[in-house]
Amino acid sequence: MRYTTVRWISTVLIAAGLGAGGSNAASEHGESHGEGAAHLPGHTLGVFLGDTTEDRRDGFTLGLEYEYRLSERYGLGLTAEHISGDFDTNVLVAPIALHNGAWKVYAGPGIEDGEEGTEPLFRVGVEYGFHFGKLEVSPQVDVDFVESEHLLVIGVVLAVPLGR
Repeated sequence: MRYTTVRWISTVLIAAGLGAGGSNAASEHGESHGEGAAHLPGHTLGVFLGDTTEDRRDGFTLGLEYEYRLSERYGLGLTAEHISGDFDTNVLVAPIALHNGAWKVYAGPGIEDGEEGTEPLFRVGVEYGFHFGKLEVSPQVDVDFVESEHLLVIGVVLAVPLGR
C-alpha cells in the first residue's frame, strides 16, 4: 500500500476519533440521530458490501456485522467477512465501538483464514450512519493489520435493529 494512502487513512481515523471524543449538542439534549437510536441498548445486524485491497491484490468483500450497544456511546461487535478475487480469505473480527451521534469509531482483534493459513489481525475503522426509518446505511473505511501487511477495506453496511 502506498505511503500516501496510509497517511490519508490515518488522518481520517484520527479526525473521526477526535470527533467521537468531542461533545455532541444533540445527544446532550436527549435528541436521537435517526430512528432507533433512542432505543439503546440493543442489537443490530448488518450486511457489508465492499472491496479489500493490498498492494496489487483486490477482492470483493461480503460480510455480516452484529453489534450489541451497551449504551448510547459504547458497543461490542462481531464481524464475519469473505473476500473473493485475489484473496479467497475469511475474516472474523471482534471490535469495540465508540459512538458519537452518527459517527462510529472501532477497533478490535481478529483472525484471517486464507490460502496462507490462519493469521491474527487487528482492525481499526470508522463509519457514518445515515438513517432511513429503521434502515441504517453506513459508508465504512477499515484498515486491517496482518503481520507486515496493511489491507484497506472500503464499503457500505446496510443494518437494521433486531427485536425493536
